[in-house]
Amino acid sequence: MTAQPVLKTDLVQTQRVKPCLVGSDLNRELNKDLSKELNKELKKSAQSKFSKAAARYNTHANVQKHAASDLFSLIKPDFNKNKLCVDLGAGPLVNTHTLQSMFASVIAMDLSLNMLQSSDLTTSKICADMDNLPLQANSVDVIYSNFAVQWSANFSALMQSLYSILKPGGQAYISAVVEGSLNEIKTAFAALDSNSHINTFNSELHINQSVQNAGFTINSAQKRIYTDEYTTPLKAIASIKAIGATTQNHTNTRQGLLTKSALQHVCNAYPLINNKACVSYHVVLLSLEKH
Repeated sequence: MTAQPVLKTDLVQTQRVKPCLVGSDLNRELNKDLSKELNKELKKSAQSKFSKAAARYNTHANVQKHAASDLFSLIKPDFNKNKLCVDLGAGPLVNTHTLQSMFASVIAMDLSLNMLQSSDLTTSKICADMDNLPLQANSVDVIYSNFAVQWSANFSALMQSLYSILKPGGQAYISAVVEGSLNEIKTAFAALDSNSHINTFNSELHINQSVQNAGFTINSAQKRIYTDEYTTPLKAIASIKAIGATTQNHTNTRQGLLTKSALQHVCNAYPLINNKACVSYHVVLLSLEKH
């Protein structure tokens, strides 16, 4: 019996690569084609910053690790034999190893080739943009995505795309950073100017509406607040750069680097709790199903 193809042949020449695996040469061709249909500057910025953060991501992604653990707890282990899972926004494959212990096959997908190459884990890897997924309809059993979907240029369209690629009865386990995140950093920079210095995030309402409009059944939706503590405001601000999360997904941003005095002004305005500089992430954990 011939297995159903997973990759779209109009985006990927599957005869040039192993099944479900895109080689580095093809990665570059794929990203070149995709870039024509995406917001080039924002996507390029995101890809560059995540690529630069690849080497230090594991050291600093503490909140992401907590969210991943909570997301794993939503997965029912009894029904996963012989299933194909896509780790969407896999980064340096920090969660892919765990997924391999739960599913028969795992594809790690990320916008950053450096992130994918930073891990020597043996698994199928695809360098591609989540906003133009190179996957066939009804080809995937499970989608796992931790701390990634907030970088989508169109969350509603992404949910429709994920619904399409899932097989009937397929599951999606997604953590999405939502409105209210990084408020401490936002407050500190507000003392400097009126420009935006952090990403804008979708509201919890928009997340839920997009999921339902795509056709998903919501088996579980949980709101969590994850917080990292730092000894100084400067370290707190640097923490989001260390995971590649400083790219703004909008155009109302301050241009140029901060002067030393401006940065000190921001640090002085940073709200402290018990003499600690906190960075908080508001996150929705979703367990979804396609019927």
